Amino acid sequence: MSTVTENDLKELKELIIDNNKTLEMIINNQKVLEKGQADLKEQLTGIDKRLAIVETRLEDWKPSIDKIPDLAEKVGELKNWRQFLIITVTAVFSGFIGWFIRGGTFKP
Repeated sequence: MSTVTENDLKELKELIIDNNKTLEMIINNQKVLEKGQADLKEQLTGIDKRLAIVETRLEDWKPSIDKIPDLAEKVGELKNWRQFLIITVTAVFSGFIGWFIRGGTFKP
């Protein structure tokens, strides 16, 4: 064979080997990406489960949360300061009674 043909065959052989190496790298990268995608799907499933738990808790708390505007309105309606004072004194007095019943000791 002539040297030109041998050189051409050698170049073709090197090109084929390089292409095979490149294809192997691409396949390896694709496997890594697929593994990462599977990990992300698992994490997303975990997040969905936690979100469902949070939504359930919010649904349980919804009646209490819905009462907040009504309570705020009632506090705004306390124009009678005597009533406010009576409520405050009663709360303090009942706190003192509770403290006294529990033993009445101060813990620093």
